[in-house]
Amino acid sequence: MSVRAATAFTVPPSLWDATDMIDALAARDIARVFRLVQRATRASQTHLGVATGLSQAQVSEIISGTRRVSSIDVLTRICTGLAMPGRARMTLLLGEHPSRATRRPEGDDGNRTRAISAQVECADRSRPVGEDTRERYSDVTAIYLSRSEFTAKMPPHVLFDDATDIRAAGLSLNILCQQYADNQLLKLLAAAGTRLRCLFLDPAGDAIRRQEREDDYPDGHLSALTELNIQNLTGRIRNRLPTDARERLAIRVYDETIRVNVLLIDDRLCVVQHYLPQMRGVDSPTMVVEPTAVTPGLYTVFDAMFTSLWERGRDL
Repeated sequence: MSVRAATAFTVPPSLWDATDMIDALAARDIARVFRLVQRATRASQTHLGVATGLSQAQVSEIISGTRRVSSIDVLTRICTGLAMPGRARMTLLLGEHPSRATRRPEGDDGNRTRAISAQVECADRSRPVGEDTRERYSDVTAIYLSRSEFTAKMPPHVLFDDATDIRAAGLSLNILCQQYADNQLLKLLAAAGTRLRCLFLDPAGDAIRRQEREDDYPDGHLSALTELNIQNLTGRIRNRLPTDARERLAIRVYDETIRVNVLLIDDRLCVVQHYLPQMRGVDSPTMVVEPTAVTPGLYTVFDAMFTSLWERGRDL
């Protein structure tokens, strides 16, 4: 059982409508919010930390008043982790009491509201606020301006440590082959029974040479990196697995113009990293998609894209 599952708790919906809670949200008094949640759920500081992406020490500092939360990113993570309904999110993120909210003319306050809303929609692991934005953005839950920004917010161990099924299609798949420890990957495949399917751009194909020219790399640069990653998976990973676990690691290559890296985890999370003209992959945006039963969205599109590419790939 994962730590998150072991520390799960549910905030009663009625708590978000309580006067004390509304006052705390409007004041952005996270210490008071946490105390009210603890009183209603008996959640520990560790429980709160796991839910909101904070350490137990950070939660303790917040509750004691030695740390104050003002970052929109952190406030948004707290909204998501505590499963705040839309009205509570808006009260917290705008820092405005609903009973005192009035319609303002366009000006500084209006600009501030729009700026906060824009940050919320692109914040770490955030979900768009309000029914209208949920419809507009469907199942896209976060957008990062670059892969490095994404990796800083959602590092590989967060993505993979509890995964049971991982599918990855792209160019060199560095997030798995360079940024995730070999021993952790071996543990997933051998002990946890995780299934891993990796689809690389063929290092001997035409498409990777075109990509090298487009990205202004020396000839053979991307081919060598991709070949190294493939050899690492086959030699250092697959050959070290017990015989009965080797079939859990499947590797294929394809030779087609690359448009995105697609990473799918347990039918619950999709990471899409785009390739844009005259922009290195590492500098391109990253989009996080989480499927929902309520609104059809992009998850099914990228799930089908992976399946189609995989079927056209060649086994190694």
